[in-house]
Amino acid sequence: MCIRDRENTENSENKENSQYEEPSVPAEQTEQKVDVEQTEQIENAASGDAVRHLMFVRFLSMPTPYIFDARGLDVTQGDLVVVDTEAGRSVAKVLGEASEKDAEALDEIKPAIRKLADEDRERLKQLQAKDKEYFQFCHERILERNLPMKLTRVEQLFDGNKITFYFVAEGRVDFRDLLKDLVEKFRTRIELRQVGSRQEAAMLGGIGSCGRELCCATYLTNFQRISVKMAKNQNMTLNPSKISGLCGKLKCCLAYEKEAYANLIDNLPKPGKKVFIEQGEAVVVSINVINQNFVGKLADRRFIKCKVSDILSQEEYIALGERKANESKKPKAKVAEVVPDAVKDEKSSEKPKGKRRRSSRNRSSRRKRSNTHE
Repeated sequence: MCIRDRENTENSENKENSQYEEPSVPAEQTEQKVDVEQTEQIENAASGDAVRHLMFVRFLSMPTPYIFDARGLDVTQGDLVVVDTEAGRSVAKVLGEASEKDAEALDEIKPAIRKLADEDRERLKQLQAKDKEYFQFCHERILERNLPMKLTRVEQLFDGNKITFYFVAEGRVDFRDLLKDLVEKFRTRIELRQVGSRQEAAMLGGIGSCGRELCCATYLTNFQRISVKMAKNQNMTLNPSKISGLCGKLKCCLAYEKEAYANLIDNLPKPGKKVFIEQGEAVVVSINVINQNFVGKLADRRFIKCKVSDILSQEEYIALGERKANESKKPKAKVAEVVPDAVKDEKSSEKPKGKRRRSSRNRSSRRKRSNTHE
């Protein structure tokens, strides 16, 4: 079972154990009237023959995208909308348009209620201010009870009927006493949800080693499975500090160019493999995926840099050797040197130089020196 499946299993189990039903606090009457009127308008529009306008939205706490129907709403990418979920009403961010093919597997698609107005933004700020108080209280209770868990984020539904506490832990945590404290304090529905380290990084955000904001906190919609093989194919240094992100896992950006590197590396020979080139048989020492070349070691221990197009098949290499052998057996034709007439006349006019004769004077002087020594 992979890490993601295990985390999903733990989340579902914790979710079943953590939900506690309490009578919710009623909202203001004016807000209820507005919501009822807007809901009726949406239902009336849904009963007509209007064409669906599907869109991807992302909730502020999780990177997973969901599909809603924006029928009758003029929304663009980046707008905040109020949507109706199974747990209650919540605020989501529009990611873009969705096609009918994307929604084939969905049984029901709920419509978006409205675009976030100025009053809704003020209410959202009030809820976020309360979330800080909830976070502080829960954090103190965790320390008092010495629970092996780390509180990550607190989120309250837009209608205030439910509060969700996200936490990170290495294993299962018995938080029943903590849940009782939270219910007694806030008197509403409470959910404690365990998330992984990647979800934690997506919630909190941050700056990566590239100097830009984390991909999971900005535009990623799901977490792919990353392996060390991706880093090896890209000739990256297998240093944990270089290939790991803020979450402690392998960087998600390793999967961006996975297919491109996989296609390029298929054209190159693997290190240690013997190949035939024009200079002879060579063993591949290293490869360069981007430049599509490699370094080979010949039989005489010379290193040579070659391209993929320089590799010969065994038949081509044998034929090349036979052709070189036949060329070496052929006698070389003598090339007659053509000398111009002017050069011939100059050479004929020159007198041959004879040997230098020693003068008698030098011979007599040597004789005198030899006689004196005697």
